[in-house]
Amino acid sequence: MAGGIASWLWLGQAADSGMCQELLGDKRVRSALAEQYRSDLSCSELGAAAKRATTGASSGKHSLQQARSMQNLLLAMDDKIGTGARRMDPALAVPFAEALADYADDTDQILTSVNVDYIRADTRSTSPWQDRAGVHMSVSLDSLIHVLRGLSDSPAAYATVREAATRHIAADFAATPRTADKVTLGLRAKLAGRILGSLDGVAQKVTQDKGQTEGQKWGADVDARLAANAEAPPAYREDPAGHLLYSWKRELKDAGPQDSLTQQDSLTQMEAQSQDMTRLWAQALRLERGTQNSLREESRDNAIAARSDALDQLR
Repeated sequence: MAGGIASWLWLGQAADSGMCQELLGDKRVRSALAEQYRSDLSCSELGAAAKRATTGASSGKHSLQQARSMQNLLLAMDDKIGTGARRMDPALAVPFAEALADYADDTDQILTSVNVDYIRADTRSTSPWQDRAGVHMSVSLDSLIHVLRGLSDSPAAYATVREAATRHIAADFAATPRTADKVTLGLRAKLAGRILGSLDGVAQKVTQDKGQTEGQKWGADVDARLAANAEAPPAYREDPAGHLLYSWKRELKDAGPQDSLTQQDSLTQMEAQSQDMTRLWAQALRLERGTQNSLREESRDNAIAARSDALDQLR
């Protein structure tokens, strides 16, 4: 009976439908949803409305209003989640993760914390902006990490966000000229490490909170989702981003189920992602062995530092 009570308490905490009602009482959510807003929306209806309000017909392309809606939703969610134990109901977490994945350009910039435009715009009083590259929005690194932790109780939601980050990193690597100098190559490797390391920290916090057995199940579920559709990698010269993406997916799939996410003394296959993708990239560029090793080390070190920073933000 005690075990049943503990399970009931955990499920009640993990699937927090009350948070959906609290969000609907927030004026920023009302503004974000506009004509889609109703005070009696269910969690699934709120998730669907949030996705419609923040995304459009073209992937990764947003209007100022859509970006403003995403920013408002992130800020409202951060206020409800904070660093505490509250979790989003999966009915909200999954569609919101799908919407957030469409903002990978922005979230990756926030996680790396090096773009001055995003740093200047991470205050709650700053609106989204538009430049030649398109529309952008920003929130503080702390706010983003808190929301990522809140939605990541759902392995499907976490995998959706990480898949988007993986694709974005592969595209950034692919866009880097073969003739780039070591400083430029090193910067790309470091940024990939910062992004994936931050997500590693979120994953570690999830598994710690769930405990060993449930944490291992969560990790295996995430790995399986990330390794799905592991197609044969195309040649790098034909599709550089696709080569990097599917080469890593194939390695993850071949590694088999992972159950060591809760272990502190070794990197899991997922936690080694930044250095593995950097290795695949450096090999595809046919860089000399010393440069390949240097890039992997830079990516690894930055991932470890970012993971530690994310865990600090979630305490």
